[in-house]
Amino acid sequence: MRRTELTRKTFMPRGKGFARPTPEDKPAVRRTAAKVRAKYTGPSADVRKLVRERDEDSCVVCGVVVAGRPWSIHHRRNRGMGGSSDPGVNAVESLLLVCGTGTTGCHGVITERPWEIDAERNGWVIGRNSIADPAGVPVVVAWLGPCLPTRDGSWVRCEEIPAGWPDPSYGSPSDLDEAAERAFLAAECANEAIW
Repeated sequence: MRRTELTRKTFMPRGKGFARPTPEDKPAVRRTAAKVRAKYTGPSADVRKLVRERDEDSCVVCGVVVAGRPWSIHHRRNRGMGGSSDPGVNAVESLLLVCGTGTTGCHGVITERPWEIDAERNGWVIGRNSIADPAGVPVVVAWLGPCLPTRDGSWVRCEEIPAGWPDPSYGSPSDLDEAAERAFLAAECANEAIW
């Protein structure tokens, strides 16, 4: 077995034994880089207010009023780690008001288990590599049905249902209502503490 010499990691002046070093004995102070505060990459306060007004302070997915509950603004197209420099990511048509945080409530279900509630088909999620404009991708709004978000902060109901979407029938429960109910139940089961 080969032996290596032990090296001291802390400063100790030679010849003084265990004497406490004086300021003159200490090596020069190391300069460290100043900590830079992370840049905020989320939507502006005005955009957040517009989204809350458009969505009537209710979760778009399940319809529950978010006043007094945890809520968050959901990006339909993920920003990615560290944010995005694309201004369209934080545009009004790219954002939804949902109950819960990124890991709880409907927001948690949308981001962690989107396949359970058909999040992409219902317009709550747009694929990161999709070239689709968020203003042209319909969203299932719990109290309105399929709608298109506008840049001025309002919803426009879809007159024609896009291909592949369930056909809403107003006399009986539709697939859209069932998707919203599944989202609500999944969020409720995921974290009963917020309800």
